[in-house]
Amino acid sequence: MQIHRLVVVVGFLALCATAAGAPSPDPHTASLAYAKCLRAHGVPHPLPDARGNFSLTPAEEQRLRRVPRKPRKAAENACFHHLEGLNLKPLSPQALARATAVVAELGRCIRGHGFTVGEPEVRNLGRGRAFFGFRAAPRPAYSTAEQKLLVSVQHACEKQVDMAARISKIIDEDRDNGRARL
Repeated sequence: MQIHRLVVVVGFLALCATAAGAPSPDPHTASLAYAKCLRAHGVPHPLPDARGNFSLTPAEEQRLRRVPRKPRKAAENACFHHLEGLNLKPLSPQALARATAVVAELGRCIRGHGFTVGEPEVRNLGRGRAFFGFRAAPRPAYSTAEQKLLVSVQHACEKQVDMAARISKIIDEDRDNGRARL
């Protein structure tokens, strides 16, 4: 049985219109509007934190995965205009390399608990998003109990290596490094 690849998609997903109808350049305002738009289209997206970032709990990840790909993509396309006031430039090669080191640390933690993960992989996805996870790797077939344990270990290791904060810092520093806003 194939174990889901660990995916953390990070980006400033934001939404809200100003009085003139232009997208907001404020990450929280834009992210909040984006999340509300997705919800209005039937996608149970979490609300952003005060900085405009989204952190998904395991339960939220499961709810999002239950929405079929086609309606989820349609909702993302319908709502994306709310994010156009943000800096959605792809991450630089330096930021990708720094993030890869964080993902590698996460992999060492997971392997330390006896689970198999592939090589770290970090890449730009477009629309201001990036993939932070592992390449697919051959691994043993895990029982349902082992799969649940793996998910628990992944989340514990994400906390141990402070993955969300470190990746957010890398993105913030990269996008605030004199790069133009969209």
